[in-house]
Amino acid sequence: GLVAIRSNRGIHVSMPADGTEDDVATAALLLNCAGVQRHLFPKTYHIVVSKGFIAYLFFLTVFVFAYTIILYYAPEKGSADLGISFEHLLLFDVVYCSICIFIILMQVPRKIVRENDKLLIVFCCRTRVVPIESLIEIRIIRRRKCCDRQGRLCLYPWKCFWGYPTNFERNIIVVTDSCCNNYFFCVHEMEEFMADNWPAPHDLEDAMDQKRKVPDPAVLGSL
Repeated sequence: GLVAIRSNRGIHVSMPADGTEDDVATAALLLNCAGVQRHLFPKTYHIVVSKGFIAYLFFLTVFVFAYTIILYYAPEKGSADLGISFEHLLLFDVVYCSICIFIILMQVPRKIVRENDKLLIVFCCRTRVVPIESLIEIRIIRRRKCCDRQGRLCLYPWKCFWGYPTNFERNIIVVTDSCCNNYFFCVHEMEEFMADNWPAPHDLEDAMDQKRKVPDPAVLGSL
C-alpha cells in the first residue's frame, strides 16, 4: 500500500515495490490519521500471543529441567558429589523458570490504547503514557528484518526497547525521542491498527497529487 512520511519539507508519499517494505508513520501523520479524522479514539488494541511465543516459553522450561536431569545423572556425578538432593534441584528449577517467565511476561503489554494525542501502553503493573508529539515514528516491521544475530534492534542500536516479540511475523516498534522509553509489541488487530493510525487512502492520493503539482525547486532554479 501507500506510505506517506511528513518531514519539514512537506509530505513524502511512496509505494513499496513489494510486500516486504516497512510501513512507517511519523508524529505528524499520527496526529492527522484516519482515526482522528473519523473520531474513533480512544480505542483499545489487544496484544496477540502467538503459538510460537508459547512454544518458546515451553522450550525454555524444558531446556532448564532437561539440563538439570542430565547434569544430575551424568557419569561421575551423584547426590554425594553435588551435595544436594534431586528434589531440591527440581524446586530450584521451578523457582528459576517461574522468575524467568514472570520477567518475560512483565515486559509484554496487556493492551494498547490510542487517544488523539497520546498512546497508552498498559503493562501488568503500570501504564506508560507516550505523547504523540514525542514520537519519531511507529514502524510495522517484520521480526526477521528488525534484529541482528544477537537479537538487538539494528535499526536503533543505541535505544532501549521495552516489550517482547509475541509474534514472529509482523511487530510494531514505537520509537520516541527518548533513549529508554521505546516499545516493541504486536497487536491482534494489526490491519485495523494500520487503518486507524495511518492516513486514509484518499488523503495519500491527495498528497501525491499535491506533490505532482508543486514544481521542483531545482527545476525552477534552472529556468
